[in-house]
Amino acid sequence: MNRKHVLRCSAVAGFGFFALAGCGGPDAVINDPELGNVEQGINVATNGSFETNAIASNYVVLSAGSTALPGWTITSGIKVMRSPYKAAQNGLQSIDLNGLGAGSLYQDVPTVVGAGYTVTFYLSNSPNCATVSRSATINYGPSSASFSNASASWSLRTYVFNATSTTSRIQLTSTSGGVGCGLAIDNLQVNGP
Repeated sequence: MNRKHVLRCSAVAGFGFFALAGCGGPDAVINDPELGNVEQGINVATNGSFETNAIASNYVVLSAGSTALPGWTITSGIKVMRSPYKAAQNGLQSIDLNGLGAGSLYQDVPTVVGAGYTVTFYLSNSPNCATVSRSATINYGPSSASFSNASASWSLRTYVFNATSTTSRIQLTSTSGGVGCGLAIDNLQVNGP
């Protein structure tokens, strides 16, 4: 039994330790995962890999108000792209924040006031913009940030916030106007308690 296991399964009594019932023997060390290796939290985002409502072509432009991307409200045109036109990071579909120009979409997720949440997503450049710098902003709960990319490879972005209400908005907005290709987004998750 290692020292971490003894400390997790014991209590201090004076200057010594005593074992608590049900902590297991030497085999428990092998079967008990370390807390740092356990995925914690629940993903409260919906359709973060943009797989609901599969498209049949390379891409489809969705205009403001479209309901074709469940879980998301589109406020300015975006594209839904399908592999192999753009290889998705997760599944078969991803989005381009530029439909025919700078686009935007959001999702309101349920949150617990005061609880911490982590927003993660993968970012890449869309086809025809593979090496050109493209930029966007993210609003996440009470916070916001800008980000950019100039590569066709997927890379992870992570943002952390404490919820200030029972619903928190996650909004992605392209700041690369006047062009039909922008940043690709996939596998967005909002993990909380």
